[in-house]
Amino acid sequence: MVLLCATGSTLLAQKTITGKVTGAADGAPLPGVTVTVPGTTSGATTNAQGTYTVTIPNSATTLQFSFIGFETQKINVTNQTTINVSLVAASKGLGEVLVVGYGTQTRRDVTGTISSIKGSDIKNLPVSDAAAAMQGRVSGVEIVRSDGAPGSSPSIRVRGTGTINNADPLIIIDGVPAGGLNDINPNDIASMEILKDASSSAIYGTRAANGVVIITTKKGNFGEKLRASVNVYRGVSNVSRYIPLLTAPDLVTLKQERYTNDGVAIEPIWKDPYYATQRTDWQRALFTTGHVTNADVSVRGGNNASNYLLSAGYYNEQGIITNSYFKRYTARINSEHKIGKRFKVGENLQLTYKQNSGPDTYSSQTGLIFSALRFNPAIPVYNPDGSFGSSKASNELGDINNPVYTAVTTDTWTKNYRMLANVYGELTIIDGLTLRGNYAFDGSLTNQYSFSPKVLDQTRTRDHAELWNRNDSYNSQLSEVFLTYDKRINSIHHITATGGYSQQTTNSSYFRADRWGFNDEAPDQRVLSNGNDIHDAQGNYLPATGLASAFVRGFYGYKDKYLLTVTFRADGSSRFAPGHRWGYFPAFSAGWRISDEPFFKNNVKAVSNLKITGGWGQLGNQNVNDFQYLALINKDRRYNFGENPYTGVWNSRLANPDITWEKAEMTNISLEAGFFQNRLNATITWFNKNTRDMLVPAPEMDTHGTSGIPDRNLGELNNKGWEIELNYQGGKGEFKYNVSANASFIKNEVTKLYDPNSYIGSTPYGRQGQEISRTYVGQPIASYYGWKTDGIYQTQADIDNDPNISKDPNKGKIRPGDVRFLDTNNDGIVNDLDRVNLGSPNPKVAYGIQAGATYKGFDLSVSFAGVGGVKLYNADKMQGMDANYPYNLYADALNRWHGAGTSNSVPRMTLNNDNQNNRVSDRFVENGDYLALKNISLGYTIPSKIWGNSGISDLHIYIAAQNLFMITNYSGLTPQLGYNYGTSDGNRQRGVDVAAYPQARTFTFGGTLNF
Repeated sequence: MVLLCATGSTLLAQKTITGKVTGAADGAPLPGVTVTVPGTTSGATTNAQGTYTVTIPNSATTLQFSFIGFETQKINVTNQTTINVSLVAASKGLGEVLVVGYGTQTRRDVTGTISSIKGSDIKNLPVSDAAAAMQGRVSGVEIVRSDGAPGSSPSIRVRGTGTINNADPLIIIDGVPAGGLNDINPNDIASMEILKDASSSAIYGTRAANGVVIITTKKGNFGEKLRASVNVYRGVSNVSRYIPLLTAPDLVTLKQERYTNDGVAIEPIWKDPYYATQRTDWQRALFTTGHVTNADVSVRGGNNASNYLLSAGYYNEQGIITNSYFKRYTARINSEHKIGKRFKVGENLQLTYKQNSGPDTYSSQTGLIFSALRFNPAIPVYNPDGSFGSSKASNELGDINNPVYTAVTTDTWTKNYRMLANVYGELTIIDGLTLRGNYAFDGSLTNQYSFSPKVLDQTRTRDHAELWNRNDSYNSQLSEVFLTYDKRINSIHHITATGGYSQQTTNSSYFRADRWGFNDEAPDQRVLSNGNDIHDAQGNYLPATGLASAFVRGFYGYKDKYLLTVTFRADGSSRFAPGHRWGYFPAFSAGWRISDEPFFKNNVKAVSNLKITGGWGQLGNQNVNDFQYLALINKDRRYNFGENPYTGVWNSRLANPDITWEKAEMTNISLEAGFFQNRLNATITWFNKNTRDMLVPAPEMDTHGTSGIPDRNLGELNNKGWEIELNYQGGKGEFKYNVSANASFIKNEVTKLYDPNSYIGSTPYGRQGQEISRTYVGQPIASYYGWKTDGIYQTQADIDNDPNISKDPNKGKIRPGDVRFLDTNNDGIVNDLDRVNLGSPNPKVAYGIQAGATYKGFDLSVSFAGVGGVKLYNADKMQGMDANYPYNLYADALNRWHGAGTSNSVPRMTLNNDNQNNRVSDRFVENGDYLALKNISLGYTIPSKIWGNSGISDLHIYIAAQNLFMITNYSGLTPQLGYNYGTSDGNRQRGVDVAAYPQARTFTFGGTLNF
């Protein structure tokens, strides 16, 4: 009886309130609004119809309603049992909470430059990497796609390329440094914040020189009833463009013309009618229809003391080339628990399994697309007996294998298992003062496998099968503790201070083995034990690294009009020598909300928000080769003393004891403005970023032998420019729409290397061994360098009277129909000294346009991305127009010179290479500007009333397309070119077309079912 009485007393002390929350502007219901009772654990969340039910103590006097993008509102309860609320949209999301690193901040208080993308903006896009979904959506952030292979990760560049070394931003997922975005299911993302300036990034110190991307995953809410969501889409993809090539009859004509022009007998194979018959379009034979499938499910909810989210995802992309694919399985658990009134604990756990396979599309010797563009079109894919066609009949057909054979017999894959987890505890010491501790673990196991079968019936033969295996393990452990004090005093002063300590250690190891010779090549026999000969076996523990840090950040706001943020971080890294390990990174920024001043808001009605901010700071970059302050000693070096061989050790790399951080110093000024009750918003930012102590390869000494030379802190680089963002939200009643646009204007310039005339070259490309890019002082990083041309010599008189070659010893070998190269230094000789800058791969402007509309249950969204003022170097065309090689040619070769006046752009057909007509020159530099429709989707939501009492909240079905069309004058497969991952150049070469895997056009159909 006592227990029953106590229970009844408790029930009598509570009451239930229901209601509906809508937007004040249009009256539309707002799902996901958090309803809380300040000072208690009571709470709820509105459903898809905007309604809520919350049980509160009788003593409660206030309900608080909060939602991202709207002003928080408090309502007095009194004796009401039904409370309906209309939330007012915050000015440009000024009430929006942004993750700023070691804390959060409302947008109205932010003094740095932070852009935000909501998970709802990128959901259900058919991409494996969230970075790809960012393209065109944020000013100052460029997404550089190197290829379109399934599972490939694009590079992210925040405010330009800041170093010739690793220029990737720091990626943080739920507070854990995570390396990249390829492991996370994009549909698990709640928001992405991009910290672009020094003030917002300096809290991460040594790793923030290239920007910071903070990912926050979805979570449950306290007081939220159980909710589930199932999302599935399926799509097909295909290549969007083909390169025009010669047909077999045209190829024979031009092959014969080579010999005629050179006055030598035509090879018999080019008189054989078999090779004048078109049998195969090798591009269409290689490219196929790809497929993409995605399925994910999530369950979330909570009570007054706990919240949770569980999700699982499956993504499978089969590429547009046979045996290219990417599969990913993900599982996530996020939860948070209140223990008493002042302590809470939580965890974020992500498990990922990935498997992918992709062909080599970078090699200028065996690259798969390179082979398809070169292989003879008279050769069939399959011979009548079912065997693969080959070019073995003659050396005149080239030394490359049937590309379809290569694709079909490829047996290579990479598997990766990864766990990214953190656990945390947070104690509220007193109101406004919290202590938080965080432990994170990032671990991965990677297994790589490649089996190369015996090849006897192709040109490039292999008399034995080869199997290669490699296993890598990596783990990182992070420990952090920090205090945060957040206090408002008399609604006049707002103070927030954060300070703490962080340390991170990493460990890794690898093992690889290689065996040759397999008597049985059946798939189930392709294991190392079945190989006959051990060709290679090695393994090692890689050097462990550590990073220790202390940081502090303070914010002060006076009447929410005058804002100041000061940040300082000290980092010590084991990558550098004692005495050079510690870096110190200060930053500050300030803001003035002019629109809150009486003189402004009482007189300027059209402008509803006006804020100016500015800041300065220093950042660091430690993403360079480890431990260059130490010399490397390798064993098993063979020496000969007289006639006697000996095995010993050797100094494989010299030491640089003075090596230290790269440093970036940044200044920026921003203006934010809102017009017409903040329907139209604009942000304009100017920034200037200087990279100092940039690590560059030291000049090699003639006496250094074969030892490697460490980098030195010699270089300097500048990026400066403007960022513009515009957004308009309109509509009335059931029809609403929004349009946004952004643009970034960035100028990149190398300001210091070894001396004013020095440069850093790129790896030579192609069978000609051509150096394409150079990095010079006073010019953009990775500019193209080569010869300028002035058409084609039409007659011998043109050659005899050309001042460019008046003293050139090669003049006598030049013939009519050869390219006229310019003597830029006016010495009468065309040689290496006449190479000049041919253009920059860094766009002058990158921009994006997004638009969306909703009407009743229908929704439409489109997203465009583009660049302007960029040059691309078509290196594949440089080889594809070279008649000196025994391959197929681009169809442009039909426009060759074959007599005076026939062509002034394409040289004659010849076997000779005396004039090097196809050397690196402006003939292959093209305008790379483009405007692409990246994504378009049309959907319809079937509301809950259709489903009755089935428990279904709503069903959203949609159709979508990615890379639907592109406007460009570029002649290659795609103008979206990045870095050549087939070399070690990194940022030293960009925008060079080597016929890499193109991006596909994809069409999808899907649906999301909410319970």
